[in-house]
Amino acid sequence: MKTETFPDITQRDQNVVAAVVTVGQLAGLIADTAAAPEQWWHLVRFHPSERTRLQLDNGLWLITWPPGFRLPAHGHHGATQVTGVIAGELAEVTVGDEGAVERPLRSNRIRIQTGDHMHEVVNPGTVYAVTLHAYL
Repeated sequence: MKTETFPDITQRDQNVVAAVVTVGQLAGLIADTAAAPEQWWHLVRFHPSERTRLQLDNGLWLITWPPGFRLPAHGHHGATQVTGVIAGELAEVTVGDEGAVERPLRSNRIRIQTGDHMHEVVNPGTVYAVTLHAYL
């Protein structure tokens, strides 16, 4: 049997970079990044009436939420969102087939949202909240 008749499934000599990222790996990246604030804390911006977003070198989004800020209901176009609350607390209202469900998003917790569910996020507290986000 001649092996040259088979396609090269190793992708040798091709400019292909294959990387499979899992939700668990993104959650781990968020946890590792949160554990090293010296690498990103200086980038946090505290705007009194707007949330601030900054993409970090590792692909995560660093978001600061001022007290009382409400992000209107939105979806993520089918993307999976992995969120870690670093400081403060947020509240999330998820809208699904069974109606609206509100839950707190607390510090040192990872939240995974899959599919294209609508949700609203608010900072109900009197202090800023800081989060890290990844999308898959």
